[in-house]
Amino acid sequence: MKLNKVSLLCAVVCAGFAGHAAAQVSSNAAAAAVVSSANTNGRILYISGASAVQGGLAQIAASLFTGTNYAFIPSGTSGRTNSDYRAFAGNLAQAAGGWAAGTPVIIINRARGGSVLGVNPVARGESIESLQITAASCTAGAGTSAAPFLCNTLENRVPDAGVSDVAPGLFDGAFNTEGEPAELELNPTELASLAAQPLYGLAFGVPMSNTLPLFNINKPAVSAIMAGNVGTWNQVNASLPADDILLCRRVNGSGTQAVSNLYFGNYPCSAAVNAPADRSSGSAWNGSNAFIVEGGTGFLDVVENSTSGNVRSCLISASTAAGLPFNAAANSTTGVGYTSYTTADRAGNPVTVRMRNGVAHKAIGVLSMDSLNTSSTSSTGWSFRSLDGAGQITWGGAVVTPPVTTGTGRFPTLGSLIDATWDQQGWISFNIPAATTGNKLALANNFATAAKAPAILNGLSSLRFVAAAIPGTPDPTATGQVLRAGYAGGDQCAPLTRSF
Repeated sequence: MKLNKVSLLCAVVCAGFAGHAAAQVSSNAAAAAVVSSANTNGRILYISGASAVQGGLAQIAASLFTGTNYAFIPSGTSGRTNSDYRAFAGNLAQAAGGWAAGTPVIIINRARGGSVLGVNPVARGESIESLQITAASCTAGAGTSAAPFLCNTLENRVPDAGVSDVAPGLFDGAFNTEGEPAELELNPTELASLAAQPLYGLAFGVPMSNTLPLFNINKPAVSAIMAGNVGTWNQVNASLPADDILLCRRVNGSGTQAVSNLYFGNYPCSAAVNAPADRSSGSAWNGSNAFIVEGGTGFLDVVENSTSGNVRSCLISASTAAGLPFNAAANSTTGVGYTSYTTADRAGNPVTVRMRNGVAHKAIGVLSMDSLNTSSTSSTGWSFRSLDGAGQITWGGAVVTPPVTTGTGRFPTLGSLIDATWDQQGWISFNIPAATTGNKLALANNFATAAKAPAILNGLSSLRFVAAAIPGTPDPTATGQVLRAGYAGGDQCAPLTRSF
């Protein structure tokens, strides 16, 4: 994933950010004492990778800490956003190994870079960018969820644990490794150095722009699109016009893309795979720093996106561009006459995406269903579609109001995820170096226990109707948020098996 994982914390941050109190860590004696003690004694748990746990970080911290805990996000001057990093500091509510209850601890979560950064640097012990949480570097804010401390300094740190949308072993080969050129996959020794445990199952879906009507589509047809075996929509369904297919996918190394490669292409689980189409398909990629989608070529166009938010921008732009009159003085270089947004390439360098206005761009994408609460056919220009039918599922995002299905087919509802009627899913993995021992291991395990709790999943607007705990996870609150099907032998390349 980058699980765009919209969170309760994000909601309150976005609501209160503009008016946060002009304070800082050093002026809050209690916060300064917690941060200073945690730094001095090395009591920092750094978790990198997919944003899957970021949505529930406030709730997880509340369950791990006692009394007042303090929230941190990057400041604008750091060059990073609050979706790149979030952190909490507080006093432990229960012992973690030799760290007794009441011990000050800092937990930092990095979502920047996505799933693969919850795997490779964790296994290899590589130092990667982190947000620095100190009294000197966090110079504004009040430390509450509504007004977090704003931290302006980045530093390098080796992750203590990582989060990925799929098991570490699936980040394998040319299609699931990141970088420019692609980084080497983990070797058997490196892979064996990770102790991985699943946290929860997350539904993934098939989003399409509203420039496409509801029409009958199934898994084999989507597989053909994802592999670049078809280029126009009339090849998929004869009721559709011969317009170009626009594929809004993720960059290599994304957990969301890895789930798509697995479900629609059986990669890397078999020698016989449907290799995914990438930016070299079609003519949109200029080979350097831009995707320019003209339409009317008669071929598939592929736009690679660095985040799930960028995939949503791709889907939205497809609908928006179709509804705008084309400017005769259009220039694909300057962007005049084109709807555009910015993403990044496989190495993280800026990339501009431009879609020519006045063309009926018809897009399909790859997204996890935790984007469901941001989808609305009227306001966003895209929706998740059913398989084996002609339907869609939409949701306004209200925690207590279930999503709405329209039309026919199989839908990615919570019930169908739980009983495996909807089998397009990823199992979020929590990855700890096998050599980790003592207090850090105890704290990491406490974190995982909190993150996989059905009550946490049920309480988050981004996950309540699209995620469920792993089979056998206790649910003392009786939310019903537990899967009834699992991968045979715990192998995500194996079939899902229902337990009755």
